[in-house]
Amino acid sequence: MDVKKATMKDIAREAKVSVATVSYILNKVDNQKITDETRCRVLEAANKLNYIPSLTARSLVRGRSGMVALIFSRSERDGLWKKLYYGWLAERMEALCKQAGYHLLVLGMDAELPRPEMIRQREVDGVLLAGVKKEVFRDISIHFSVGVPIVLLDSHINDPLFHKVVMDYRQAFALWRKRTAAGEGRRFLVLDYLANEETMKAMVDAAQLGADSIFILAEDNANRLPDFLARFQAGCGLVLNEFVGMVVANAARGLELELTVLCPNGCAELLPPDVHTLKPEGNRGPLELAFEMMQYYIESKEKTLADGKSEEGYEEYVSIPLQESDPC
Repeated sequence: MDVKKATMKDIAREAKVSVATVSYILNKVDNQKITDETRCRVLEAANKLNYIPSLTARSLVRGRSGMVALIFSRSERDGLWKKLYYGWLAERMEALCKQAGYHLLVLGMDAELPRPEMIRQREVDGVLLAGVKKEVFRDISIHFSVGVPIVLLDSHINDPLFHKVVMDYRQAFALWRKRTAAGEGRRFLVLDYLANEETMKAMVDAAQLGADSIFILAEDNANRLPDFLARFQAGCGLVLNEFVGMVVANAARGLELELTVLCPNGCAELLPPDVHTLKPEGNRGPLELAFEMMQYYIESKEKTLADGKSEEGYEEYVSIPLQESDPC
């Protein structure tokens, strides 16, 4: 049986207000004097009736599509852990969009030969771009309309027009060395293969470890990870994200290793209880900050168009400060 879709008229009837008032509140029109009590009543009615806003109608009212895009790079070297990460990224992004009233478009593109033509078929208000190669970034970015904010994750791109959210890797290694200073074993690093080589270089440079103490995990070399870890018996290792941390913890079974995992995504529960973690301060990870930045520039664009003024925004590179946590 088909369920009738709730309309603004239904919400107006339930909340005992005009349809115009419902439209102002649901479309976040700020130039109307509406009391908090009325606003709450309308939102409660909309929630009660399971109201789903029309993307087309909202576009006409607000002058924007109401849709944002999450684009990530796919590679033949991606292991299962990377696919799990992108699945988590899409799910978390969807939750943030739902909370903020956006629709979400998710696209996976070949890291080496992206097909950005599909982007032209969609009008989006903002973009989060994860793990893009420097060499193909320009080919992707030019397909978006002028003024659409693009915020990058897991990517170092030297262009001040675009904002990048990065982890403070130097702080991560400083915290790790401080906590393991009493250890006498050798130190090692395990990180995920990334399409953006500049980001991997930033990680490796911050580590200040020899090449033989660093393992860059990919689908085509995962079978060599246990032998690498066995060389560091009784040593200390740092792993640069929870999804790679799962793989390393499993491969390290039976070995005497002290593992610390950088957990930028708030998924420390994926790890065994004896693993130490480094987490973003206030549990505000890269995705949350990148979404906040994108939303800020979407709304700033509207304000600039309305009053002709612009506001100062974020720095080109915004780093995430870290704090040490007890074993999971």
